[in-house]
Amino acid sequence: MAKLPLAPFERILRESGKNIRVSLDSAQEFAKATGEMASEIAEEACLLARHAGRKTVKAPDVEMAFRRFQKK
Repeated sequence: MAKLPLAPFERILRESGKNIRVSLDSAQEFAKATGEMASEIAEEACLLARHAGRKTVKAPDVEMAFRRFQKK
């Protein structure tokens, strides 16, 4: 998994709570958790595309993979 920049994760955390500070380790943990979820969804989307006989992942593959992830 590629290392994702922390700034967007810090921004999401800050914008989710008014007047709250975000520690570096909380942003790192949030980035790690988000990256793991994204990897799971991406893998599922690729499986769905292959199952459909395609070499291209399409938006409906990602949508279905996300719905399946949410049900876990």
